[in-house]
Amino acid sequence: MNSFSFKKLKIFKSADTTTVKKKANATLNKKEEKPKFWKKLIENPFIFLFIFVIILSYLIAYLPSKSLPQPEAGEIASNDIIAPDDLTIEDRETTEKRKRDAEGVILPVYEYEQNVFLNTEEKIREFFDSGREWIEIPVTADRIEEFKQASLDKFALEISNSDLRDLIRVKFATNIEESLINLIGTISNQNIILTKNLFIHGEQERGLTLLRGPEQEFLVKVDEIIDIKESKQQLVEEINKLDLPRNERSLLAIFSHLFISPNITYNVIETEARKEEAREGVETVFYNIKRGKVIVRKGDEVSQDALKEIQLINENLRAMPSWLTNFSGTFFLFGLLFLTLWYYLKSLLKFRLALKNFIMMGITLITSFLFYKLSIFLADTFSQSSNFSLLKYAESYNFAFPFQFGVILFAFLTQSTTAIIFAVINSVLVGYLFKANFDLMMFCLLGGFAAIYGIKYYGKQKRTSTFRAGLFLISPINVFVIITLHLIKERIGPVDLFVSELVMGLLGGVISSAFAFLFLPVFENLFGFLTQTKLLELSNSDLPIFRQMAIEAPGSYHHSLVVASLAEKAAEEIKLDSQLTKTGGLYHDIGKTKRPEYFIENRTRESDRHDELKPSMSTLVIINHVKEGVEMAKKLKLPKKIRDIIEQHHGNSLVRFFFQKAKEKYDPEMQTIGEESYRYMGPIPKTKEAALILLADSVEAASRSLKSHTKATLKKVITEIFNSYIQDGQLDDCDFSLKELRTVGTSFLSTIYPIYHPRVEYPGFEFEVKKKKKSGKPEKPNDRNLKPTE
Repeated sequence: MNSFSFKKLKIFKSADTTTVKKKANATLNKKEEKPKFWKKLIENPFIFLFIFVIILSYLIAYLPSKSLPQPEAGEIASNDIIAPDDLTIEDRETTEKRKRDAEGVILPVYEYEQNVFLNTEEKIREFFDSGREWIEIPVTADRIEEFKQASLDKFALEISNSDLRDLIRVKFATNIEESLINLIGTISNQNIILTKNLFIHGEQERGLTLLRGPEQEFLVKVDEIIDIKESKQQLVEEINKLDLPRNERSLLAIFSHLFISPNITYNVIETEARKEEAREGVETVFYNIKRGKVIVRKGDEVSQDALKEIQLINENLRAMPSWLTNFSGTFFLFGLLFLTLWYYLKSLLKFRLALKNFIMMGITLITSFLFYKLSIFLADTFSQSSNFSLLKYAESYNFAFPFQFGVILFAFLTQSTTAIIFAVINSVLVGYLFKANFDLMMFCLLGGFAAIYGIKYYGKQKRTSTFRAGLFLISPINVFVIITLHLIKERIGPVDLFVSELVMGLLGGVISSAFAFLFLPVFENLFGFLTQTKLLELSNSDLPIFRQMAIEAPGSYHHSLVVASLAEKAAEEIKLDSQLTKTGGLYHDIGKTKRPEYFIENRTRESDRHDELKPSMSTLVIINHVKEGVEMAKKLKLPKKIRDIIEQHHGNSLVRFFFQKAKEKYDPEMQTIGEESYRYMGPIPKTKEAALILLADSVEAASRSLKSHTKATLKKVITEIFNSYIQDGQLDDCDFSLKELRTVGTSFLSTIYPIYHPRVEYPGFEFEVKKKKKSGKPEKPNDRNLKPTE
């Protein structure tokens, strides 16, 4: 159970305290009103958004080259005609030739109609049934004509009178009917076309494709197909083989010729569809024209081929979008990205921190883009001049570009969530720069995630973590991604190109980490980031400022060490930045080096400088160490967070000793002593780290004024100081909860109690000199707002 409570805590402050605080902050408010316009302008994120988007759009947008002059064929060129840029031009003639060749391979498609014989059989049976029904009534000449006309209309049969009379004589015999159906069925099993004169699509030379049903097709030669004429001849041969009377064979021959029909036809739609599919399957043929290629030299005659090439180049240049169109599209795209980015950061972080991250993100993206463009130029240069097989492929150099440079910076300087957002936007930028290259976009994104995890894994205590993350995480992930992309494509390609990409992937991780290592100090100072590495450097006891403090103000130096220890341990307990708190504790009293003799912990003689000063002047000297500390911090170029701790480590609290002394010295009936003259200028602590230094500072000083350092006494000191500062409003802006204050109090007690641990007396020695107390001697002042130490 926690041993600290705040039973004397008052919710409402006195009117005097509130009035004093308002007066103490009046000067600060006046200073903030003057630069209000420029401050609002600088803190407007949409101005930075517009600037970043304009710069990126201008750098990315393609500015098309001017068209080439177009001379006449046979004309002598007055100047060199040179290709203005790298162009990829469609070879229309070659493409069209390949399409024609692909189309020519397609065979004409014929379709076998399976229902032809079934329809013929049904037709024959209906004809014979109608004939047998017809002859049941006596046949007359008029009825014969009617039957002939009905056969023509219904069955499309043109029958002569003699043939009809022969059928009447055999009474439309069923054996004739069945023999006719069998004969036609036998012949219809073959592929029958109306006439072979219809083979005008190259069937005679190449054959044709025959479709039998939706899923069956066969390659058929012309020899395997018969026409109607050949089918009739085969019918005659089959009929002659039958053991039937002559008149019946004659009837079968006549009527089989009438009923036989073609069963394959040319399918124009399917043939054309296959030809079109074959044409579409042919890839467009392109050829590259390198920038600087001389199309026609000065003094040469312009040939037809050169003129044709000039026309193609001009067509491609005109086909490219105008710069304004390209710029507008890019502007809207990145404008939307940056707008989304700002509102996301604003929802994630406090306004000032979100703005700082937003500005850093914009500058980093622009810097990264310039690095990428420079890398492309260097890759082209090295690949053209290299004779080594692994270095001759310009496209493999892409994997060595410092894509993760910015991600490492954000992972080291900011939160992981912010770094992830940058990794996503950076990969979009890379994909856009490399013409929607999905492989590079994924390579950049996954490498960025590896960089974030690498910094988290190896920690931010040392800048060399960037190298470790690059070498042991980013490079292996780069190699893994390259292999994975090739497996997805189901092809490795040339071995030397594949090996070159793997080598470049390894280099990419190292190069990215090297760039990040070089730029880390720049971004730290430019944007005021305070890393663990920087804090460790600032807390080095061998720094000149600490050496100076240890010599000129040894008491204040020792006091700062204890305050730093108290605050650091408490910060660890409530999950604050313990390294920042410790460093702030070491620097909080550097202003005392200006006049160390005015502070009791540094006094080396019996006389007190404050005896010669009025209480108001003594107060001015005491509170001035904060202002002088801030000025020294600026000269030392300390980070803003450290300067803020120095400035806020007393808040606008009351210098109680001199205030009380002034009240005792002056006649209250003649003169009113106001608290505003005896308070620090502030501001009150804005962060929990600054508030910890405020509390630790007072607790350490007050503990030295005690004659007895028992646990109960120290606990009472801590409780009274906490209650006093809460009531005075010094902790209003730092968001401390009561639970956290209890944890801090417990931590202070556990840290400070061992400092005053008792020791056994050394036998045979009498160290303490007993002196008589001198009456009337006033207590000596210090700056802790409590009773001074003796």
